[in-house]
Amino acid sequence: MTPPVDLAHIQALPGFLEERIIGQGHVIPKVVPIVQNGELGLSDPGRPKGTFLFLGPTGVGKTETTLLLCEHIFGDVQKHCIRLDMSEYQNQESLQLLLGQNENSRGNIGRFYDRAEGRGFILFDEIEKAHPRVLDIFLQVLDAGRITVANGETLNLCNFYIVATSNIGAEALMELKNSPIATVERFIEDLAAAELRPEVLARFNVRCVFQKLGYDSQKRIATIMLNKELKLLKSKGYNLTAGKGVLEIMVANGVEPRLGVRRMRSTVETFCREALRNALLSGQQTNGTLVAQHGHLVIDT
Repeated sequence: MTPPVDLAHIQALPGFLEERIIGQGHVIPKVVPIVQNGELGLSDPGRPKGTFLFLGPTGVGKTETTLLLCEHIFGDVQKHCIRLDMSEYQNQESLQLLLGQNENSRGNIGRFYDRAEGRGFILFDEIEKAHPRVLDIFLQVLDAGRITVANGETLNLCNFYIVATSNIGAEALMELKNSPIATVERFIEDLAAAELRPEVLARFNVRCVFQKLGYDSQKRIATIMLNKELKLLKSKGYNLTAGKGVLEIMVANGVEPRLGVRRMRSTVETFCREALRNALLSGQQTNGTLVAQHGHLVIDT
């Protein structure tokens, strides 16, 4: 059963995203109206509640934006976000993985559908890698909001939002890093139109081009990740704060030209826990200020 509409919660969506989506503010006014329409019952009842194509390089927030939307609307991301990596569906045989192998099987999509209780987000990552037959299934999902699995059951996907991501143009974006946003968006959309089938592009409510993140945005993301890690460590009894050079060392190690900030979370965890582990093993004080020292973090008491 679908929960009743909470108007205040839906109204709060822009603010929620503005606090958490870093360096991609131009995306928010594009996605919010579609999601609000879906939650207010204004979307086409015979199609998914909203459909989005997120374009741009790796590690700039495409997946994170999807997860944040799911978190705000449905609460439990693990339960209500179905993530399908299209690199696993590059041949025709992979359809069996998606839809099931025989009349007693429902495939990955059926299994995930049950977990999500028939509502949430479905994220198709790197859609350009999918086999053409898989893309045909994807078109059915976008157009009719339904998918038929191997056991003959038709799953209703009209209570889902569909997001597809693509890294098309990621290499070229390296050469356009100083260009105006409008120029970059037009260039990437032209590349997408050349590589993706026209009938695929035409079925999305919104297409968003995510930009390469600048240094200030990288530091803001590092700050968010660092605060989460320090909060976790505090819950374990270790009271630490961030001091001189910490953010800089996080950005230096957590950002890569071709992966963006994808490794930032693991970098923060690795450096903070290394400093704490070394302090514990040497019998030093474990409460204090983390500071950068010779490419590592240490606890200054």
